Amino acid sequence: MATLIFYLEDGTTLNHTLDEGATTIGRHPDSVVVLEFPSVSGHHAIIELAENACYITDLKSSNGTHVNGVTIEEAQLNDGDRIGFGDVQAVFAAGEAPAVIHVPPPVLDVPVAAPPPPPVARAAQRPPAPKRSPQVRRSGYPDEGGGCGTAIVVIGLFIVALIVGLYMRHYKETEGGNFFQDVADKMGAKIPKIKIEKKPGE
Repeated sequence: MATLIFYLEDGTTLNHTLDEGATTIGRHPDSVVVLEFPSVSGHHAIIELAENACYITDLKSSNGTHVNGVTIEEAQLNDGDRIGFGDVQAVFAAGEAPAVIHVPPPVLDVPVAAPPPPPVARAAQRPPAPKRSPQVRRSGYPDEGGGCGTAIVVIGLFIVALIVGLYMRHYKETEGGNFFQDVADKMGAKIPKIKIEKKPGE
């Protein structure tokens, strides 16, 4: 004979004697043990009791099945093991339920803590630099180092746009004339010389 002792949220307990064979546990009414709690899946887990052993199998529940704080897919149960069906806690007793029942605290998956580092000489200890949260935006004035380069790029783009506009306008007005060639011709043309003559007596 084996027993499951369920510890409910209101502080009460529920004892269920496991019969030999399969016992289904879940929120669905067709389960042998019906647990109407939001964290329990419709078909949460199944416990199979044989002559010499008892096994529990998770039925791909949403919140998992835990044995002694470890999430399991299948595990063998031993006397005193703590089982979690979602948030519902239970204890497996290999025989009848004990007369005095102490409500156990919930057991969760807790990673094993790493051993503490060896002591460091006090002179070598330095306070760690404060970490800036990536979600906090940095405020202040923009970096002035790149301002000159940005201005040159903007001016260059403006000049290029101006030349392209003049080229297109000249091309349209002259019906295919070469803007650069015409500009070069005008710049190369000789400027007329002005001759100033002095009148006698001046």
